[in-house]
Amino acid sequence: MERVRVESWLGKRIVVVDGTDAAVDEYATVLRQGAAFLAQEPLGSVLLATVVTRARFGAGAAEHIKAYSRAIRPHVRASAVVGLSALQRVIFTTVRPFLHGSVRDFATLQEAKAWLAGVAGAPGSPRSP
Repeated sequence: MERVRVESWLGKRIVVVDGTDAAVDEYATVLRQGAAFLAQEPLGSVLLATVVTRARFGAGAAEHIKAYSRAIRPHVRASAVVGLSALQRVIFTTVRPFLHGSVRDFATLQEAKAWLAGVAGAPGSPRSP
């Protein structure tokens, strides 16, 4: 499975940064790969799903997430986070002020992609600040 990939959903291009089952040290690498990929995308254009299902967060996870968010923010049109556990939700709540303003959380990737595709087609849809 590719950790960073482009998927099509209802005709919309969605970038998936997939940290599913990532070990503590691997998760930071996934975020760096995602940031590098998104840096090549046009500003304010990306529909993004970041998947954290069963990813293991270690010390410094909040800092890795903040760095990822700072790097990708200019390129993101709308963002979804998928599969937050209870502990991950605590970290998500802590770093939320650093995230793209549109970010929403979902239980499944399919729910996130449906929302992102809907946002892409909606008048006045979220844009990166």
